[in-house]
Amino acid sequence: DLFNPETLKLMGVRVGGGVAAGAAAGAGVDLMVGGVTLGAAALVGALAGGALLTARSYGGRLLGKLKGRRELTVDDAVLRLLALRQGHLLLALGVRGHAAIHSMELTTPQDKTWRKGKIPEPLSRARAHPQWSTLNPHPKPNQGERQEAIGELANVVLQD
Repeated sequence: DLFNPETLKLMGVRVGGGVAAGAAAGAGVDLMVGGVTLGAAALVGALAGGALLTARSYGGRLLGKLKGRRELTVDDAVLRLLALRQGHLLLALGVRGHAAIHSMELTTPQDKTWRKGKIPEPLSRARAHPQWSTLNPHPKPNQGERQEAIGELANVVLQD
């Protein structure tokens, strides 16, 4: 989701880093030519650095759109329902005995806190990190930030 606050934050950090690196390289060129370019090399370097890092970060997505690929995202209502069901499943498994042979029957979740308002912050953050999903071709499931978000989300689900 391009307008997700977490995505915008990540994009700002990446582009800002590229701009700074490009400007530093351009400033080096300015120094080598004795300032004759009047800082134009630093400006061009900053633009090139920002463009390069933007292309690296989002170029694959843009190329995919040009090739006709579609990017799928899950609606907030679906995330809420999945979270409610997971919470009820955890509660049911917590009281189920090891040798139980009867099937479990989950009731329809009635929790009002998950039905309204914003989704929890860890879920919102995860939307900006498609590489966290093990369904993607090159997942990165062992990142510390992902594990932290999982812990936070587990606490939210277990509280409700």
